[in-house]
Amino acid sequence: MKKLRTFVFINVLCLSIFGSVCSVQVEAEETGSMEVAEGSDPELKTLEEAGVSETETLKDVVISEDMQVLQENDTSVIIPMDKYAKHLSVDDIRMENPYNDLKNLKLPAQITRQGDYYFIVDTYNDQVLYASDLWKPIGAWRVMDRKLNKPHAIASDGSMYLVVDTDNNRVVCYEYINGRFQRTQQFEDVGKRPHYIQYDALSESFFVWSSVTGDMYIIKKEPVQNTMYIQEIRHIYELDGFYVRSFSIEGDEVLFPSGNNGYMIVADKDTLRVKARYQVPMEISGMAFAKKIGSYYYMTVSTDDKLNHENARMIRTSDLETLSLGIYENVTGYFKDMKVPYYIDRMNGSYYVTSHESKKCVYMFNIAGDVIKDVQTVH
Repeated sequence: MKKLRTFVFINVLCLSIFGSVCSVQVEAEETGSMEVAEGSDPELKTLEEAGVSETETLKDVVISEDMQVLQENDTSVIIPMDKYAKHLSVDDIRMENPYNDLKNLKLPAQITRQGDYYFIVDTYNDQVLYASDLWKPIGAWRVMDRKLNKPHAIASDGSMYLVVDTDNNRVVCYEYINGRFQRTQQFEDVGKRPHYIQYDALSESFFVWSSVTGDMYIIKKEPVQNTMYIQEIRHIYELDGFYVRSFSIEGDEVLFPSGNNGYMIVADKDTLRVKARYQVPMEISGMAFAKKIGSYYYMTVSTDDKLNHENARMIRTSDLETLSLGIYENVTGYFKDMKVPYYIDRMNGSYYVTSHESKKCVYMFNIAGDVIKDVQTVH
């Protein structure tokens, strides 16, 4: 294991004369500011506080002189951590979680099935809901937790349930104990605005994405005591300082949607070394999610590069290279009244997508032979 000297990487993303994305590293100071535009993404204010600019191209990554580096390459670095979660007290009284008393979902980011329950991450109600029946009215769902700050996603290995508590820069761990979900552990200071989490059964790891630092936190569980710990951080240099909302594990690769960097990334799952970049038009650069389904890549577009929702849509393409030419299929019309699509999940053989700023918040759909069919509104 080697030590990495103190350095500052500044990534200036440019377009070569051949139209491909290149990365140039120079020494400079980070600059940039952000103005909050009326009618823009409600997360814009939070991003401003986190110090992210919508036009920012100068990024820095500072590695301390004594920091141990597990593996480094030209685009990423792995930093070992072994940081353990803080254990929380558990109530021994047997009781159930309360029913949801809020009439409407408010900008839900995710609907997913984890273990025996369905979960809705109800982001702007600052809560996570769960139910054993997907089709129950929203008032019949129970509140897993409402002491959160803009949570965006949940994942589970079957016994431990982890929620990214985005605007608290925290990951909260839950277990089903004494008839209800209870907080049992938590991690503080998990990057800036941890935005998405996925459990990878093959490596028995939770992948947690810090949306504005380019850091993927790898969280594992000790088999005997069930203690959660951060094994390492996998850092992509060129995404530090850009707002990238999520990722999708696709076999031995990780697919990142475009953020205000203006291009998508395919990286190696084990190292996050960048394998490919795909430029996208700026009007669809604020993607929320990207996933390969059948022969197509499906992408939900939340905002443009300035975090405005005017170009929100759901699109797909069989070839990511065509996105730079503005060639893709807009499939939003399949989903009546869809406004701002967000995360896509697969449950029970069907796909589900959430939507913001509309009365219809959750859609179910099937794909057979690359044909979208059986679209229904769930909530």
